[in-house]
Amino acid sequence: MASEKQRRCFTFMVIPHSEEATFSLKIPLYAVQIAAVGLTLAAVGFSFLGYSYLKAAAEASQLEHLRQLNRAQQEEIDALAIETEQAMNEIEELDYLIENITKKIDDVEILEDMDSLQKKVQENRTYLFSAEVALPERESTPSNSFNSAVTYNYQTIPEHPEPNYSITKDVSALSSTSGLVLERAIDNLTTLHYIIPEQLDTLDKVEDYIGKIESKLEEIESKPSLWPARGRITSGFGARNIPYGSGYQFHTGVDIAGSHGSRIRAAAQGEVSFSGYRGSLGNLLIIDHGYGYKTYYAHLANFAVSKGDRVEKGETIGYMGASGRTTGTHLHYEVHYKGSPVNPVRYMEEH
Repeated sequence: MASEKQRRCFTFMVIPHSEEATFSLKIPLYAVQIAAVGLTLAAVGFSFLGYSYLKAAAEASQLEHLRQLNRAQQEEIDALAIETEQAMNEIEELDYLIENITKKIDDVEILEDMDSLQKKVQENRTYLFSAEVALPERESTPSNSFNSAVTYNYQTIPEHPEPNYSITKDVSALSSTSGLVLERAIDNLTTLHYIIPEQLDTLDKVEDYIGKIESKLEEIESKPSLWPARGRITSGFGARNIPYGSGYQFHTGVDIAGSHGSRIRAAAQGEVSFSGYRGSLGNLLIIDHGYGYKTYYAHLANFAVSKGDRVEKGETIGYMGASGRTTGTHLHYEVHYKGSPVNPVRYMEEH
């Protein structure tokens, strides 16, 4: 029995090179089996842990990508919110101006009757002052509503030793008619006295609103509506994969691919506020169009204008290139409104 137990053991012997005694170690078979099972379980455990770690790392990487994408989409949403608010404000301003100018134009329609009213007053005045009324000779200079003196000349009535009823009757009728005409003239002048200042004030208001409309039209003309270069859009506004790395980024403009050296045009009239090299954007031009609008033209090969120059819509301002950090020849074009980038495609209406 003891011999069988001994056979079910593993003996490890240590034999030194010197004359010292040998050393032996006996390990039962079941202990070896337990150790083997333990090592197997440990290997499986480590494998599972390694798999879990790799899976967690992949999920973390994917989660980070999703966070970057979410951040980029949120920035795009914010930019769209700015554009929406801008459009709503413009619509409200235009509605307000149209409503007021329509109202003022309606108020001014009464001015169409002014010429006829003035003609009528002039006719009455001519009729009255040319009538040969037999009254004592005198002069009167009543003030009219136009701050000018009008002289009335009345002829002297010849003295008759005896009453002449025929003449008296004619004079009486003419005097009555002249009085009515004079009354009407005074009424007309009084009406003009009140109407003219009111209508002049209305005209001033209309001119003020017309000035506002012209200013609004000028603001609309200052929007960058022209395509800055000929070509096709290879990358749009908003979230995108980073072209020279991993992850996502918010693309603040559009990329227009074209041939090297092709001309770049100003999207609207304005003044060049920056012309030079700026980091990853390379050769960069910035044009200030006023009313909160600015346009950016990046990766240029060279410039056709410099800082401080006044440019017109469609004028050549530079040439397409690949300066800065880029994957090829193209124009990176941005539109900013009140300091925030907005989608340029919404403004690119004219080729």
